[in-house]
Amino acid sequence: MALAQFRSIRMHMAAFAVSTAMLTISACSATPATSPPPTSPPPTSAPTTSAPTTSPPAIQPGPNDASGACSPLGVAAASASPDHANSPTPAESLTPQQAAAQASTAFVYALIDPTVPGGPGSVPVVVTSLDPAGRPEIQSILAANVDQARHEVEAISTDSVAKGQQVVSVEPESELHAVGSAVTNDPYRASQWSLTQLDFESTWSTSSGSGVCVGVVDSGIALDHPDLSGKVAASADWTGEGISSYGNHATHVAGIIAATPNNSQGIVGAAPGVTLLNAKALSAALGEGTTSGVAQAIVWAVDNGARVINASIGGSSGSSALLQAINYAQAHDVVFIASGGNEGLKGNPSSWPAAYDWPIATASITDTGALSPFSTQASYIDVAAPGSSILSTLTSNRYGYMSGTSMAAPHVAALAALARAAHPSESATQIRSRIENTATDSGSAGWDSSFGWGVISPSAAVR
Repeated sequence: MALAQFRSIRMHMAAFAVSTAMLTISACSATPATSPPPTSPPPTSAPTTSAPTTSPPAIQPGPNDASGACSPLGVAAASASPDHANSPTPAESLTPQQAAAQASTAFVYALIDPTVPGGPGSVPVVVTSLDPAGRPEIQSILAANVDQARHEVEAISTDSVAKGQQVVSVEPESELHAVGSAVTNDPYRASQWSLTQLDFESTWSTSSGSGVCVGVVDSGIALDHPDLSGKVAASADWTGEGISSYGNHATHVAGIIAATPNNSQGIVGAAPGVTLLNAKALSAALGEGTTSGVAQAIVWAVDNGARVINASIGGSSGSSALLQAINYAQAHDVVFIASGGNEGLKGNPSSWPAAYDWPIATASITDTGALSPFSTQASYIDVAAPGSSILSTLTSNRYGYMSGTSMAAPHVAALAALARAAHPSESATQIRSRIENTATDSGSAGWDSSFGWGVISPSAAVR
């Protein structure tokens, strides 16, 4: 693998502006929202914790275990039933000797690249292998020198071959970051312009998303928030912090998708009937994580029953481990949504995983329907959704506004869940087509790099 392919995956997280009542993420030049709602009472219970692990347990229930929408496939079941008609092109396998050679290249590049996690004496190298059904196994090793890297990777490769697996890539570890940034009795519902403008509520008589499991790959959901109580079926952590440490970014994303309706508190989610999987692959405070952690989180979400995955994350280059995880989601009929990027004022560089083929890459619009200034314009953009000044849940039982394509993506994830519940026999490809084909054309006629196929239309997509 050429050195040019070993670029660190990094994402620009929006700056935080904190007050006692709210937390605002303004992506690039997005204008912070004003007049925040008041905070909620202090938390009354702490979330269940899990031990830090690189191979998390299949199920780690939250404090109020959600319904059975997120039913674990189990590794055997997951591996036995991929959608071969929808599977991506198989990756080429490496011999143990080829894997060892790539380990040398990866080690040297990781050692000289200051953006790669770790450092002298503990250089991380990621090995991705696939079982016969295409399920990725992602391993991250620490090596003190080139010889150790070669030896350990060759041993892993030899063991994989013995187990009937194939090693498909050896690469440096890299980083991913969070992308900055019916009438109900929920008191802040009137401030949720996105639900009103797109008329999500008109779909709820047909579908609230009930029975659909949505994986949230992010910085950890606040399991004790009253508007998210009982929403999370299972949690797992790849950061070493445990699930008791959770982030505003993930909590905000989760609220956009699934906040509880008619509980006389806060807001309502766009798909209030769904069940969530809390796949914590980014640190709570900074929203930073490794490619291997994010890839493992995606595989875990698929194995544990996700029918939709939201990844409000991004970075400046691709990764084989990440691609194999997304391919696994595609092969198992999972709709995958990714934030399109917040680099609209910085030259519009591409962002991964949005730039891969399978994710529905989402741009951001304002409450006037205009493209948010920060929203990346690119050839991979599929649709647009509200992402400027979005009100949702925060940690410590608070509510506040954030802006970014991170906020746009969960609106699309919610719509995918609504459509899956309304049309349970349709494949992920068909659901994706529904979302794109029913979008309201914006910008130039037809597809364009700003809005993709247009702004999502929930009522038309669910109909």
